[in-house]
Amino acid sequence: MTPMHGTILVARPLWPVLGRVGDLLVHRGYSVETAGTWSALLAEPGKRAGLAAVLLGEYGAVAEEEEILRRFRDAGGPGVPVFLVGGQNAVRRARRFREAGADMVFAADLPEEEILDRAQPLLAYGEMFREAVLAGRELADGAMRDGLTGLPDRRRFSLDLDRCVETARRIGQPLSCIVTDIDDLRRVNEAHGAEVGDSVIRQFGGVLTRAKRSYDTVARLGGDEFVWLLLGVGRDEALRAAERAHRLVSGSVFNGTHEPVRVTATFGVATLSPGRDWNAQALVENADRALYWGKESGKNMVRFYPPGKEIVDA
Repeated sequence: MTPMHGTILVARPLWPVLGRVGDLLVHRGYSVETAGTWSALLAEPGKRAGLAAVLLGEYGAVAEEEEILRRFRDAGGPGVPVFLVGGQNAVRRARRFREAGADMVFAADLPEEEILDRAQPLLAYGEMFREAVLAGRELADGAMRDGLTGLPDRRRFSLDLDRCVETARRIGQPLSCIVTDIDDLRRVNEAHGAEVGDSVIRQFGGVLTRAKRSYDTVARLGGDEFVWLLLGVGRDEALRAAERAHRLVSGSVFNGTHEPVRVTATFGVATLSPGRDWNAQALVENADRALYWGKESGKNMVRFYPPGKEIVDA
């Protein structure tokens, strides 16, 4: 029988607090499974479909741990939150672990109730994702996929936006939006032809897909314009995500049957915060404003809207 709230995988529970968190999760209706190694994350997607979250006990082999996390995320499998628990060395490396694929890093000396309370918003999102996968809704969304990139199209994005805004409002977490497009794509089309331009758009979508978390939404709005939704992510973290994607684009060579092409991109970022008016349209419009502000400021940059008081809007 499918558990009421899905399955939590606890991998390498070296720290006692992981067992206590697992007990609390069982009382809340989850099924908890334990694995001796992190390699359990790399099981085939069919075995991971029921996962609502992953709890990892950090064991000190940082390079190996980062590699497993990246492979887990790159597999494009379950959109489940990943929580890592470890000692002070893990806490000091929290940013590295997050960049590799962990969503939150906790010190092992925290009370189990505090860990679970802080993780609860993402647990709720992971449960929603699990239900969507088990219901087969993602497979049914094939009609709302962009034909060039395979990413969700504008119609699918509109549905995901409404869902994410409602989820963020209900669980009291921020929601961020990044809008981006390729700088001067017209020059690529003029120099190399429209087919090469389409190839660059397709590969650009692939770069954004690699930059996002597996349960984020990245969609193609049309042309070379893309949008990225980040649930549970505030202003500073959203800016870091956009800057990471910006570096990936700048460092990428777009090629195929055509000669290599390099491009840059401009990114606009906006955030809805708890306690504010949860207006989906305003979120996307502000991200658009940030994008155009970046274009007017010289392109090839990341901008946030609204700007700080010390910044004069262009």
